Amino acid sequence: MSEASRVNRRRFLKYVAAGAVAVGGGAAAYHLYKTAIGQEPEVSIPTTMQTNRPPVVSEIKIKPAYINPTTEYLVQFSHDSYDPDGDPLITTWLIDGKEVSHERNYSARLAEGHRWIVLKVSDSNSEVTKYGSLTVDPDQTYPTRPLYLRHKGICYCAGPVAPDWPTLPNPSRDQMDEQLDTIRNELGCNAIVIFAGRDYEDQLIECGRLAIEKGFDRIYIGPEYMGASPEETVERLEGLAPRIRDLRETSEAIVFLVGHEFGLETAIVRGNDWVERLENMKKGIDWDKVTQILPVMFSKIIQVCDKNYGYQIAYRAIATEADLVPWSDPVFESVGVDAYIQEGIGWTETWILDLLSRLKMYRKPVCSMEAGCFAIKGAGQIAGQALLSQNPLDEDEQANYIDRYCKMLNRAGIDGYFYTVYNENWDKGYGLYNGKKRKKGFYMYKSYQRVS
Repeated sequence: MSEASRVNRRRFLKYVAAGAVAVGGGAAAYHLYKTAIGQEPEVSIPTTMQTNRPPVVSEIKIKPAYINPTTEYLVQFSHDSYDPDGDPLITTWLIDGKEVSHERNYSARLAEGHRWIVLKVSDSNSEVTKYGSLTVDPDQTYPTRPLYLRHKGICYCAGPVAPDWPTLPNPSRDQMDEQLDTIRNELGCNAIVIFAGRDYEDQLIECGRLAIEKGFDRIYIGPEYMGASPEETVERLEGLAPRIRDLRETSEAIVFLVGHEFGLETAIVRGNDWVERLENMKKGIDWDKVTQILPVMFSKIIQVCDKNYGYQIAYRAIATEADLVPWSDPVFESVGVDAYIQEGIGWTETWILDLLSRLKMYRKPVCSMEAGCFAIKGAGQIAGQALLSQNPLDEDEQANYIDRYCKMLNRAGIDGYFYTVYNENWDKGYGLYNGKKRKKGFYMYKSYQRVS
């Protein structure tokens, strides 16, 4: 064989490897061979034959995405696949190996436990398969109990408060949308406290809009300017008030929550962070400053709201600062206090009941605006403060606290309660779920169904 023949043979093999299989057939190979050795083919064969391209298949989309569904949850399955050739697609869904649907978007209630999901997408020539899984939680683990309140609520974090609180999340809009659904429809809350820190006012407003869409009867919405001075706090409230007013004008459910525990969160009591301020407050350090400054702050806030807001407002007070708030002023639509049972510091059930009863003197709705318990062994005695963070995880501690607190509320005869907090990035914290799994505290609070 001549050198020219050997070169042409190598060229032929290269052509076959690169194109003959794609074009297909012996005639195509013969055409390539003739081209490689420089001869015209005896038969003209099209060189632009189209090959089928398989579908481009997306990952399986499952809703809910941020918490496990329950046996009563209508789980939604979907995908965003397409065919590059424009061919119609055939969808096949399988759950635990059983074919269940050919709909592109499929919904179903599933049995408790771990479920395996398979998605097959075909254009009639090629088929692509994707795999997924999810865990289905039980719908309820405690019997139903009555909760005699006008407003059953929860506190929801729409944006980070401060570096002091790294366990509080920064939810996306999709997370907020799904989580508010769970709060409204599964937990049975008809009220919510929405809060966020400085520079997260946009998320605060967006979360308020979503809460309106979900149909909450009462939506307390407000910032927490952790560590800001009293002057800066008032200034920031003045800047936010018109935005809350615009939201209020779309729904009467909105109430401007002008602050939270000013005695701790503003830079009145000395301390580099919230924990230091708390310890100093317990020791009585700078409490005289708190008693002097808070009435002045509220006087300025009322002026700001009269000028820039124009509707009634609310506030979440520390139990010990409740008497420093001018609740009798018509601008306040309710009396709100963070009323934790903390027997370790003397705040027994009797002490809390006496406080709530005394606050009825203002003849306005009285709400326990914040109370809850860490899921830590021994936390119930001191409302679950992180001092016990080395203790083991104990979901029963949280669930038992919620049970005890709701029973106390049924004796208190007040108007509302807001558990703190729904969403948190710490399994031992106040949050009602761990990862995507509901804690026992979630089920306990769900079991108390509101009776107004």
